[in-house]
Amino acid sequence: MTKKALFLNGVYDDVLQEIMTSQTAHPGEVFFIQPYKSDRITLLAGAPPSLEEPVRVYMSTTYDLKHVRYVAEIVHWEDKRLIPPDRLTQLNDQIKRLQPKENEIYMTAGTGRGECTNLLFIKDLRQFPNPFSVSNLTKTSDGQPLSSNRNRSGGWSYVFELPSSTQSGPIDKDVFDEDFEVKVIQSQGISSQSRQKRLATAPKIPEKVRVESTAFRRNPDVVAEVLARANGYCEKCKLPAPFLRARDNTPYLEMHHEKTLAQGGEDTVENALALCPNCHRRVHFG
Repeated sequence: MTKKALFLNGVYDDVLQEIMTSQTAHPGEVFFIQPYKSDRITLLAGAPPSLEEPVRVYMSTTYDLKHVRYVAEIVHWEDKRLIPPDRLTQLNDQIKRLQPKENEIYMTAGTGRGECTNLLFIKDLRQFPNPFSVSNLTKTSDGQPLSSNRNRSGGWSYVFELPSSTQSGPIDKDVFDEDFEVKVIQSQGISSQSRQKRLATAPKIPEKVRVESTAFRRNPDVVAEVLARANGYCEKCKLPAPFLRARDNTPYLEMHHEKTLAQGGEDTVENALALCPNCHRRVHFG
């Protein structure tokens, strides 16, 4: 029989990274996850997990709600509201030692956000080398996949534990690109001296990885019609195409869908623009 597991929707990556670092320095210790929501996690309250009978927990992060990035084993659960003062003091000493950025067992989620109820004790936190869509998880309530259309963090779902084979394979290209952008931002947050020190020992030949992406079978008539409408001029800046294609000497412009196909946009002339490379990059990243 497939075991039940828990999915946490959007955990702070900083919290998980601190646990990853601390569990290397303190092997065998138990660490804490503190969901904000005030409802009890009935899966854990009804049958409290233990070291002998842990409950698996899958987690997305606040910056990427659509992919499962971490997994751990829940080995204990407590209702914060029922923790006696002396026990709370003991737990606070433990979290300050192991997770100093968390600092304490907080009882509320901030001004106006209500009380926090669930305290999860976890071990063996791992980061998936190949993050996968949350839709790979199946809800225990109706046997349907979890929705990957997520724009708010918080809360949880009861799911079935995955076989290990589901957690392998090539890396999703969107996840791979997002990870790289996040790591660039993190690198920009440290000093040049620290970067230079890391660069001195970094491999000069990059590691090869397999990535996969989802493509749309687009209508070539839409592209041809939009290029004919543009007549060699960018439909944003109104300037001529920056160069001619070597293969056929036609003006080089790039196709852009105003509502992207990934967001459910239509592959139609009305939803498409012919843009110069500069404007196309500006629309996506400006």
